[in-house]
Amino acid sequence: MVVSNNINNNNTTVDITVEKNTRIQYPQERYFIDQPNAPGSYLGPIDATKPNADKIPLVFQPYTVKDLTIANRFVVAPMCMFSSTDGFFTDYHLVHLGSFATLGAGLILAEATAVVPEGRISPSDTGIWKDEQIPGLKRIADFIHAQGSKFGIQLAHAGRKASVKAYYADLPESAYWKDNVVGPSGGADFQWDANHHVPRELSRQDIEETIKAFGTAAARAHKAGLDTVEIHGAHGYLIHQFLSPVSNHRTDKYGGSLENRARFLLEVIREVRANFPAEKPVFLRVSATDYVEHLDGPSWEIEQTVQIAKWVKEAGVDVFHVSSGGNSAKQVINAGPNYQVPFAERVKKEVPGLEVVAVGLITGGKQANEVLEEEKADLVAIGRAFLRSPNFVLNAALELNVKAKFSAQYERGRM
Repeated sequence: MVVSNNINNNNTTVDITVEKNTRIQYPQERYFIDQPNAPGSYLGPIDATKPNADKIPLVFQPYTVKDLTIANRFVVAPMCMFSSTDGFFTDYHLVHLGSFATLGAGLILAEATAVVPEGRISPSDTGIWKDEQIPGLKRIADFIHAQGSKFGIQLAHAGRKASVKAYYADLPESAYWKDNVVGPSGGADFQWDANHHVPRELSRQDIEETIKAFGTAAARAHKAGLDTVEIHGAHGYLIHQFLSPVSNHRTDKYGGSLENRARFLLEVIREVRANFPAEKPVFLRVSATDYVEHLDGPSWEIEQTVQIAKWVKEAGVDVFHVSSGGNSAKQVINAGPNYQVPFAERVKKEVPGLEVVAVGLITGGKQANEVLEEEKADLVAIGRAFLRSPNFVLNAALELNVKAKFSAQYERGRM
């Protein structure tokens, strides 16, 4: 099918005939202007007469790990948007992620992006399992870099939590793969809940292929120009499922002892590290606890998290991003401001040299800065607060008496 559009360009009307759903690239589509200082950079105090006005809040100081330098310590946490078809990043993602760059976020991490099709949480998830998905991602990376921010992606496999309905999607049954949902252990006992599918146990060949898929995904991220990748080992998805004795009852070398349960993660890290430039940092996100201490039997807890933090540092992880929960429908979470920060603080204290990201209901500038000033973490990641207010960084600047750089196009909005 073809469609014909009348396009007025500089007072000249032309007819363009294109295949349906083909995007037309216009001459000005990739127009950028110089941003000598990244939005969100510290420019000085707003009111120099206030006490300690000359002290730069730590959250507005630059941060460097390997070849990655960001203008401030604010990280946009990965957040699933369920706005993709066949894994492709779209104009929605360009606007969604790009807006955080124009408004001052130091580092932006794209949502959990599947390394294989069956690793998606839902059919509407983004993917990085084929080369054709690189250009759309690179377009976003180019835009974010032009603003002065840095960009990474979360490499993911949902495991037994795959092939579920996105909360606003209306897709046919044929879009799902309920008979190809996998986990470290299989059968009805390992179904996450009634809304998820019964997983089958991954074979050794499946495991090897999945590990390779993480590596090739990292290589594609580099080709797209990304500054970092984050391996998703949290929230009850596949890597977390291997780590936790709640979801891993294997009797081979990938199950049983902590060393065996961590083997899959460590092999993924080594494969990613082998396929991603050594000068670029690798992040890892983990859940520090399953929150099921009330149940009989062993679970995943902070002590094991601290131990694997030491192992992953040796394997090539540069930054450890500490979240929690997601591996059991029976979890009991008492959420509140900073509720996950103590987990990050413990890792930071017990694993010297490993950079740590804290997350968990951090909703304001002073709160974020206190986490860093009290040496509980090196970076702070913000999720839903960025959805409520994409200009979170600029609001935090006002709260901290910081004159932060606006993008050149937004500078008139300062006053």
